[in-house]
Amino acid sequence: MSDTQAAPDRTLEALALDARLKRVLRHLPAPVGVVTSFDPATGEPVGLAMSAIMPVSLEPCSMAIAVNRAGSSHDALVRSGEFCINLLDTERHSHMEPFARPEARALRFTQPEWQRRGRVWFIDGAPANIFCRIREQVAYGTHDLLIGDVDELVSTGGEDILGWANGCLGRLAPLAA
Repeated sequence: MSDTQAAPDRTLEALALDARLKRVLRHLPAPVGVVTSFDPATGEPVGLAMSAIMPVSLEPCSMAIAVNRAGSSHDALVRSGEFCINLLDTERHSHMEPFARPEARALRFTQPEWQRRGRVWFIDGAPANIFCRIREQVAYGTHDLLIGDVDELVSTGGEDILGWANGCLGRLAPLAA
């Protein structure tokens, strides 16, 4: 083993596979945002904090999100057929907390930046709001992968987009300026 190569983590080997994967994925940087939609039965907004966000294609423009079927927003989001990915910056990081912590649920959609496009809520002034219509739904394990065609994109041009790694909000920075 070279000096730069790390020794295997033997404590990790003692854990179940799902626990080991979760522990490793904690260190994998990912974009983070608040995904919003609405309940078609009541018209009420729904949302969830999410790092399982990824681009799929530029032709057609599409994004994917992975949503736990046991989550409180799942059914309404799927029935609505649309969602908005609200990417956050350091100025708007507080919008994440009500969606990430169940005890803060009453604070969802209370900040003045929340606006609506049709029936879907979005954070006005966020670095990006990516509005999608669900095109495909793929069930796998505990989650549904929802692939949405992008039908609108609002961007401030800001580059200070938050990510999630090691259990914390943060941002990526270049190694050299």
